[in-house]
Amino acid sequence: MDTDSWLLFLAAYRAGSLSAAAAHAGLAQATLSRRIAALEAEVGHLLFDRTRRGLVPTDAAHTLLPHAEALAAAADAARAACDGLSVRAEGLVRLAAPESFGLDHLPDLLRVLAVRHPGVRLQLLADVQLVDLTARDADLALRSVRPTGGDLVVRKLDDEVVGLFASPALLARLPPDAALADVPIVSLTADAGRHAEGTAQLLGGRPPAFVSNRWLVVRAAAVAGAGAILTSAREAARCGLVPVPVALPPFPRFAFYLVIPRPLRAVPRVAAVVEALEEVLG
Repeated sequence: MDTDSWLLFLAAYRAGSLSAAAAHAGLAQATLSRRIAALEAEVGHLLFDRTRRGLVPTDAAHTLLPHAEALAAAADAARAACDGLSVRAEGLVRLAAPESFGLDHLPDLLRVLAVRHPGVRLQLLADVQLVDLTARDADLALRSVRPTGGDLVVRKLDDEVVGLFASPALLARLPPDAALADVPIVSLTADAGRHAEGTAQLLGGRPPAFVSNRWLVVRAAAVAGAGAILTSAREAARCGLVPVPVALPPFPRFAFYLVIPRPLRAVPRVAAVVEALEEVLG
């Protein structure tokens, strides 16, 4: 039972489908399917029920899962130890961050890295879904919610007040004595967590003027004057948005957290990106 087969089993278990696991492993789906079937033959038990909706782990898979996870953790630790032996900051670093970070801050980050650490290559994983750092889906992550589990190092980079902002053109269309109920508001979809909850609080039961599941699309709608947006003062200023002059309920401050798997914190290429991020965002 070779190590690679167990890691592929773990990828299939976590992904829930052969296609997603194959993409994660960089293999053809047929190749992964054959590897899983060979492992099942070697183990002597079926590990997954193949259904139209994906892979359903069997009791045997649940039993073997912690051993596969321990094997993967040991392999990650060994890789991190090897990386830590290097004295130069060079190689690929995968950073998971919101789309807006890529648009607003990535140019500054790349300039800092190009000058100080030209051997470091950056891959930005811009997605609203949180990556699993303990599974090494990425080397670093920027998050607006502080993680509570896993062997992670968490650093607070930023702390901003959140408010309601709109384009000058939209404010010009509002009556002089406008109240919050008179202001159209754009929003992320209801599954977007704290932002959607805060926007729903402002709307008070009204429907939003525009909805999207992508933050940059919602922000573009606000810039176009479709409605006001709940965001930080810094981000609003970058987009040419101004405060909406109405009374608002108090909102918690918006924090940015840099999250690092503990085994990677001393790896030179990761430390170089952390240093650059702290300069750009701190």
